[in-house]
Amino acid sequence: MNRFSAYFKLKEMTPVKVFGALLVVESFVWFLRLPFAVALAFVLFSVAFLVWLLVHSWRLAQTNFALQLEKNQSADLINSLSEGIITYDQKFTISSMNGIAESLCGIRKEEVTGKVVTPEWASSERFRIFTQIIFPSLAPTVVKKSVGTYPQVVDISFSEPRELYIEVTTAQVFDGARNVIGFMKVIRDRSREVELLRSKSEFITVAAHQLRTPLAGIKWGVETLKEGSAGKLNDQQQQIAQQTLDVTERLVRTVDDLLDVSKLEEGKFGYKMEKADVVALAQDVLQTFAQTAQQHGVKLLFYPPETQLPQLTMDASKIRMVLQNLIDNAIKYNVQNGEVRVRIETLPDKPFVQISVEDTGAGMSDEDVSHLFMKFYRTEKTLKKETVGSGLGLYIAKNIIKRHGGDIWATSVKQRGSVFSFVLPTDKSLIPPMEVGVEDIF
Repeated sequence: MNRFSAYFKLKEMTPVKVFGALLVVESFVWFLRLPFAVALAFVLFSVAFLVWLLVHSWRLAQTNFALQLEKNQSADLINSLSEGIITYDQKFTISSMNGIAESLCGIRKEEVTGKVVTPEWASSERFRIFTQIIFPSLAPTVVKKSVGTYPQVVDISFSEPRELYIEVTTAQVFDGARNVIGFMKVIRDRSREVELLRSKSEFITVAAHQLRTPLAGIKWGVETLKEGSAGKLNDQQQQIAQQTLDVTERLVRTVDDLLDVSKLEEGKFGYKMEKADVVALAQDVLQTFAQTAQQHGVKLLFYPPETQLPQLTMDASKIRMVLQNLIDNAIKYNVQNGEVRVRIETLPDKPFVQISVEDTGAGMSDEDVSHLFMKFYRTEKTLKKETVGSGLGLYIAKNIIKRHGGDIWATSVKQRGSVFSFVLPTDKSLIPPMEVGVEDIF
């Protein structure tokens, strides 16, 4: 009965109510002025039409009631989400906006619903954040997480009119025939998350700096003892001093790695991009490992490019760090009488130079390869063969290469060895214009 009452109150039932009222009045007039048979015929015909009208209006009311119910349920669902939602058509006419989106953008949905948004709206301080979300290219700082295909994901940060960090996912909206009729933006507020990451980085930075001074003092003291400045040491004392010095130096390197990671995640690692010869740089790094390779019984081989390479725009000191890490790992985790091969080559029809470091070690599983560039990750075999290490080297290398507009990856075959490769662009325009903070997403 409640459903009948709800349907009957809908506007789709208005023609039935109006025609029914007219039928009552007209029936009374017909029976007064027309012969009974004629009046009865008019009444029966009108009643039949009323029944037909009632059936069709009832069906229409049912359909519209279901659509309205679904719409209300969808609206309630969207409004209950913790993410902001904005929908608009292909002409950028705003069709809906939930409460979270209103709060993030600092506006009310009534101010924009049904209106066509243009880039010029960004000149208004009130609508600036809203407009830059619709047109991310207008935002002050944008980091693309996906390229080309939908859904498109970007990180956007604002400092004015207030500090805000958001992740915006843009998805296409289709009709029943799979035609694009609009777009939906899902906005996730990352401000709290970024603040926690910043606090963590600040803590690591302070702790690392506090450790540096006493470590420097310990190292100086052990070196002084080892050199005999405080009195000659016997062989056993010399051995103990050397072991202590080695442990101290490893701890210093770990502290330095923690500081580097902290700077990376804050976007303050500091890059000085200049033209440099990557071939000469690789040769120089290889020479510094000649003695280490000899101690491990490993042969170093270098394969330069077949053609002359142009100088690349890069921070040579940072790329040196990447090469040192890869070559050092390739030597340490190799086998006796093994080889480390460094290759440099251009990629055909692509504006990139590829540098590869190959080893003849024991190789890794696919699972290990998929986690290699995560922070603090070390494989089980690595832990058994080389117990020391922070597990930060490849994480730092990944971020350095990404900052240069390149990519880094690894392939491995068990009992055959591993290959670590990275690419650097020959086209300067492919290098990101500025350094931004990073997350532990690899």
